Amino acid sequence: MCAVCAAQVTAESRCRLVSWLIPVHRHFALSFEALCLAVNTLDRFLSTTPVAADCFQLLGVTALLIACKQVEVHPPRVKQLLALCCDSFTRQQLCNLECIILHKLHFNLAAPTVSFFLEHFTQVRMEAGEAHAEEASNAKTLARGVAELSLADYAFNKYVPSLLAVCTLGLADQMLRHQNPLDLKISGYPQGVLQDCMDKLLLLVSLNGDSLSHVLPQEFSQSCLELGS
Repeated sequence: MCAVCAAQVTAESRCRLVSWLIPVHRHFALSFEALCLAVNTLDRFLSTTPVAADCFQLLGVTALLIACKQVEVHPPRVKQLLALCCDSFTRQQLCNLECIILHKLHFNLAAPTVSFFLEHFTQVRMEAGEAHAEEASNAKTLARGVAELSLADYAFNKYVPSLLAVCTLGLADQMLRHQNPLDLKISGYPQGVLQDCMDKLLLLVSLNGDSLSHVLPQEFSQSCLELGS
């Protein structure tokens, strides 16, 4: 059984798992919301239940499946998810772990996500006439890429999703040199809190510029490379 051993999960192993889930969610053309919910489910379960290292990958795909059942019209099939694990696990093991997760979380699966707040703040800036549709869309796309990087870094778990969302949008505006950047004050957070999060995100992007440029449209790649140089 996976969830009965002494805890063997570290920030590094969590980073590897989430970094693996990111291309998995792209492979299935899943929404960013599904990825965010999967990571949220993963972290909440790990905070209550020790998981053996050799079952960590199974936990990842199970959390992704649970998230997809909430927000995707066509979630991946169990067989497809198990194939990504090189068929190291059985269908029964995945279903058993799914039941364990659901009971541990008391079926409380909804959660605020960075994805939700990226959409929210983008809508706010457009309704306020602070950005053209294309500019707002570009900022959101780049911000989503930065947010993906933050999902894999456990250090960013201390920042609530709304704070991360507004700061990734602010950083995206800087990187794209937008003339009318998002007013971060609309988030309601103090300047010091916003600056702390922005500084951490800037460092994250500087250290992972190549990774970020590979997952974004070509027109954004130069912005990432310039920031990382």
